[in-house]
Amino acid sequence: MNGMYDSTLFQRIDAQCQPLLRYLHKLTGVRYAAVSEAGGIYELSPIHGERKHASQEQLANAEIWQKLA
Repeated sequence: MNGMYDSTLFQRIDAQCQPLLRYLHKLTGVRYAAVSEAGGIYELSPIHGERKHASQEQLANAEIWQKLA
C-alpha cells in the first residue's frame, strides 16, 4: 500500500489539492498559476495559452512579477 502513495499519479492528485501560488506577469497582464516546482524552477500555467517556466529568482523580480494572494 505504501507504493501507491509514492506513485506519480498520487503525487499529482495531492499537489492539485494544495493551494496554488499565483503570479501576475506585469508586462503582459497575464495571470499564471504555479502548477509544479522542481529544483527551484516553477511550471507556470496561464488562464489561456501555453505554460512557461520561471526560476525563483525570476519570480522574485518585483518589476516583472507580482505574487497574488
